[in-house]
Amino acid sequence: MPRLVPLASAIPRSVSVPGYRHFLTPLRKLILDYDPLSASQNGIRAFLRNPLMQLARENPDVEIVVRRLRRGKAAVLRGHYVNGRDKVICVNGLETNEVANKVDILLNSSGAKIKSLKNLTLEAAPGGESARGVWSALHDQAKEGGGYRI
Repeated sequence: MPRLVPLASAIPRSVSVPGYRHFLTPLRKLILDYDPLSASQNGIRAFLRNPLMQLARENPDVEIVVRRLRRGKAAVLRGHYVNGRDKVICVNGLETNEVANKVDILLNSSGAKIKSLKNLTLEAAPGGESARGVWSALHDQAKEGGGYRI
């Protein structure tokens, strides 16, 4: 019996459509570490009961892992990003809404290394043009006749 080979045009293809709902967050994995018995971690336990499920539905591209810690360890959020970096935020002693704010910080972050703006040196623009424009002898006010005016 001869084999049937489907035509290339008969095979349905998936085509990516840029635009609405096609943005993927840089955050790949969100790990929530908590101690189920610690009194200072009531906020993260309350966050795990209700808002975490809504967060998982809103961000299907982020893997969410919940881990129980040994007694006496602090609760932390760990974010692992596409660029290979990770960020860790301690949420020990925070309320539920504060934990949600810290999760939003991890979701909205790019994972890039934080650059200090304190000792940042500014470089000249391409061409070395000054902020006030290019000086010309034709525009010199000290010349007799006041120079050329623009």
